[in-house]
Amino acid sequence: MVKNKLVEALINDGANLLRELDRQDFPVEAMFWIHLPDQDYWRLVIGSPIVPEQGGLAVYGLLGVWLRQIELAGVTLADISVFDPESPEFQSLFSLARASSRLASGAAWLELEEAVVYRWNGAAIQGELTCDVSLDELNRIWQDERRMRPLHLLPALLISLEQRRVTLRFHPQHGTLGGIEGMKPYVADALSRARPDCQIDWL
Repeated sequence: MVKNKLVEALINDGANLLRELDRQDFPVEAMFWIHLPDQDYWRLVIGSPIVPEQGGLAVYGLLGVWLRQIELAGVTLADISVFDPESPEFQSLFSLARASSRLASGAAWLELEEAVVYRWNGAAIQGELTCDVSLDELNRIWQDERRMRPLHLLPALLISLEQRRVTLRFHPQHGTLGGIEGMKPYVADALSRARPDCQIDWL
């Protein structure tokens, strides 16, 4: 069933699905809801380099399995389109999202007039922690670091944690900002100040 109105529950569904895809090591280069005005409905678009490697049918089969494993409010496989990020179809939809006006930033997404963006690109850094730290604590450490360094204008980061492996990406509010590697010393410094017993070994 197509979505002609994007409600908060569906936006949360997209964020939850992306977390599951990352957990499954399914490569997601970009992911966003886009409103198609000529047809007046919303589509959840995923750009993944696995599409040309395994083929569309195989990818949709994987998505179907994972959708059944997580609890979502209303997103179904019929709402999702998966493309090769280099394909003309994806690039056309991606251009529509990039041209839309900004409305607000959520905890894990950027809300635009005609789109909701969870990820602009796949750039990320990963490291192994030498101690046990909760995701809430890591987020709090980075928020404190941003408040301490106003002149540096440190960007918002999306942090995910699987056991002791941490992954960091720019929040989509920063657009297609590059240079995530440059965040390593700031993150390491923030962690060592807040938790002197803990280090991060970058992978």
